[in-house]
Amino acid sequence: MAHREAEAGNPVDSWRRYKRDLSETEDRPDARRSVLRPRQPTQNDLLLPTGADRLRLLGACLGCGAGLSILWVYFPMLMISIAWNHEFGLWKWAALGGFAALTGLALFGYALTDEVKYWDSLG
Repeated sequence: MAHREAEAGNPVDSWRRYKRDLSETEDRPDARRSVLRPRQPTQNDLLLPTGADRLRLLGACLGCGAGLSILWVYFPMLMISIAWNHEFGLWKWAALGGFAALTGLALFGYALTDEVKYWDSLG
């Protein structure tokens, strides 16, 4: 009787066959790749950066300095301004710009010395 149901097109049997066909990866080699199992690294992925683009590094460091100045200078000064009911005016912007420039340049200097140490450790 079970043999006759399979021949008659039992929907459960056809679904199992459909799932089995979908799970086979011989026909679909890209199906094995996923977010949890990324592609294998190539030789280009393992190349060391040359450090030739120092202007881009400086821009990134100044951007980080601007973000840190907002986080560490602007918000504390805003809280003090609200508590004292006093506006800092031009001093607030001067402090933000100065802190952003100093922090960005400090990060840039740290990145350069860290790069020199890295190259010295290789050879």
